[in-house]
Amino acid sequence: MRIAVVDDEKVFRQAIVDQITSLYGRENVSCFLFSDGNELVRSFDNGFQLDAIFLDIEMKELDGMSTAKLVRKYSKDIPIIFTTSHTEMALEGYEVDAFRFLAKPVDGRKLRQTLVDLEKKLKVEEKIVLRKDGGELIFPVADLIYAEAANNSVRFVFSKKAVEQRMRFSEAMSLIDDLTDGFLKIHRSYYIHLAHVVKMGSAEVVMDNDETLPIARGMAAEAKKKLLEYVRRNGR
Repeated sequence: MRIAVVDDEKVFRQAIVDQITSLYGRENVSCFLFSDGNELVRSFDNGFQLDAIFLDIEMKELDGMSTAKLVRKYSKDIPIIFTTSHTEMALEGYEVDAFRFLAKPVDGRKLRQTLVDLEKKLKVEEKIVLRKDGGELIFPVADLIYAEAANNSVRFVFSKKAVEQRMRFSEAMSLIDDLTDGFLKIHRSYYIHLAHVVKMGSAEVVMDNDETLPIARGMAAEAKKKLLEYVRRNGR
């Protein structure tokens, strides 16, 4: 996940970044710091891509609300989380479809819940596109339970349907990773979605479609660790 933190006070910028990275780990999230709204807007001019923005309202150069209105010219959907010392300004956030308001200094528990809700929102909206018989099949990434290597193809198993796609397994994993995190390789032939795990043992995992998949020898400890980290982040 790529998150921008925009605040003209370094101490507040760094505090939010520290909390985000402590929750996700530096390998799972990239934070980009901006000291004013103009810097952020210029980044969009250069084609910069972000998944979410934490935006201070009270900034000297270009205030947060004005910045958000400019951001909406580039993206109508990117979640904007306002941070502010004046919560009475929350009503103005409706003009730019604010995702959330957080009072400064930002409470760690509220920030964590915001990130959990943000991740859920992004996962629901992401789509995976597969090609079949000359056409395209589009599925929500959230519905993908696992991908399975099958000879020279990959079998994508969704909640209501399975689709086989001619491609390398490594390509399938890269395709999924470009859209979301929360997937884990448990075997040379299986890449599972942790959101759909019901039970994990030392040799197999039960998914929520009632299928039981094998865990390769030597991968169980790391798999359990990754599942616990996922549960901690997502609160389930």
